[in-house]
Amino acid sequence: MVKFIKNQYQAKYRVFITDKPKEANQWIYKVTGPTDVRKPGEWYVVKNPQLFKQAVNLFKVDKKEEADIIVYYVSTRDSAKIITQ
Repeated sequence: MVKFIKNQYQAKYRVFITDKPKEANQWIYKVTGPTDVRKPGEWYVVKNPQLFKQAVNLFKVDKKEEADIIVYYVSTRDSAKIITQ
């Protein structure tokens, strides 16, 4: 479970979202509920305030050089993966 926040200093990771699969180090599939996460590379983006404390705080950055994680969103669960280099 993840949550995008507005304060970068309270975030665990800075995230850049790309539309280029080759520059991403995580191919992420967004699931529809918190219990749908089955493996790394699947995110549930928290909207329910009751789940906020359980979510990992992320901050979206505008430049990939500023990011800890570079994300490419995929359309199928089977495509989701963490790319190790």
